[in-house]
Amino acid sequence: MAMRTSFSRKLVFLGLFSLVISVSIGLSLVSAGPKFTSDKWGEQVGFKPDFSKGTVAVGKKIKKGKYRGMDGYIAPALKLLIDKYNLTMKVNAYKPIHPSEGYIEATNKYNGQPKLIDIGNSIRKRGLANYTAGLPFPQPKNGLEISWNFIYGYNGDTGDNLYGVYWISASGGVEHHEEWRWAFIMRTMYRTDMDPKPHLPHFEKKQEQYTAITYALSPLDKRGFGAVYSRSVEPRDQQGVIYVPQMRRILKNTFGTRGDTWNSTDLLYEDVRGYLGYPEWMNWKLVKKDTMLMPMHAEVKLGKEHIEDTYDFKNYPHWNPKMSWEPRPVYIVEVTPKMSEYPYSKQLFYIDAETFLLPYKEAYDKKGDLWKVVIIGFNESPDMDELPPELGTCVAIDLQAEHATAFPWFENKVNVDLDPADFTTAALRKRSR
Repeated sequence: MAMRTSFSRKLVFLGLFSLVISVSIGLSLVSAGPKFTSDKWGEQVGFKPDFSKGTVAVGKKIKKGKYRGMDGYIAPALKLLIDKYNLTMKVNAYKPIHPSEGYIEATNKYNGQPKLIDIGNSIRKRGLANYTAGLPFPQPKNGLEISWNFIYGYNGDTGDNLYGVYWISASGGVEHHEEWRWAFIMRTMYRTDMDPKPHLPHFEKKQEQYTAITYALSPLDKRGFGAVYSRSVEPRDQQGVIYVPQMRRILKNTFGTRGDTWNSTDLLYEDVRGYLGYPEWMNWKLVKKDTMLMPMHAEVKLGKEHIEDTYDFKNYPHWNPKMSWEPRPVYIVEVTPKMSEYPYSKQLFYIDAETFLLPYKEAYDKKGDLWKVVIIGFNESPDMDELPPELGTCVAIDLQAEHATAFPWFENKVNVDLDPADFTTAALRKRSR
């Protein structure tokens, strides 16, 4: 009787052991998921371009009244810019893009962990949990997942930029211009390229995911005016200080209050990089997956000496960018504000399905009429295994006022060593002298 009981216990133990092994293997397979690679990145996280709408005439130029059968690849507002404002689009062949090895590694490591949080109409509650680094939602199923992919898409960890700002009237041309420097730690948290990863302890403790310093270099009467500010993980307005050299004073300030313009330009604070607000501030509806001409290998030449190569300042309407366009897989997302006072009634984002960058968007006023178009031209990465696509230029066009602001890029450094101590009030005073 004792031997039979012992034998039974062994069978139970072996059964439980087998069950534990099976569950462990199953969990391992679930957590591992697909392995994302650089050579198949685009189709693994998004989708391939679809050329069923017509032939893409590579090497040709799209001009007023001459679409060469490529109408289906051109966004509606771009046709207006072509037909009414003489925009010319040089067409190149599609070229795939993948992020750095570090970003791909992080996507593989943390795949399946990020989760959406239902926050309803709140604009102050965090809408994402369990995110550490990499692409949050490969093969996104809806507009909200796309929004988080855009927010945490690959941009590198740090950046140091020199750029111009040109105010342009369609009737009168360039009104005036300035020169600015903008340095930032794009990823104080959620880092993939630079040590320490995934977080800088100082910023993780404060739950600040971004910090930046920006200041004017010219004209002389504005030289030294600048700001240092940070962005929290929670959806709050950016906090920081500004330095006014004429007053020699540091003033506390809230940056990017929803609907405020940047530096009296045609850009809202949230229009920077296409959208610099939080996903929690908007409703995100996926309209369709499509293939459209976008400037993701824009071939823009950086540098002050190339301003005339970047924009047609001499001819009406004086704001047309000179860049190359290619057929890209994009998510067209309708974005509507949760807050009633927001100046845009809706925006259409054309988000690249490989990089989740935003090269083009349309913004509509309270009446639902087209108001603004923002175009951001990206150049090819100097080294895709280590660096993101290079930011080439940006133009924001107010079609109702027939006015635009152009931002030609002079220098664009990414993943450079930046000391967190440089993003302080003392550093702002020193740099602004």
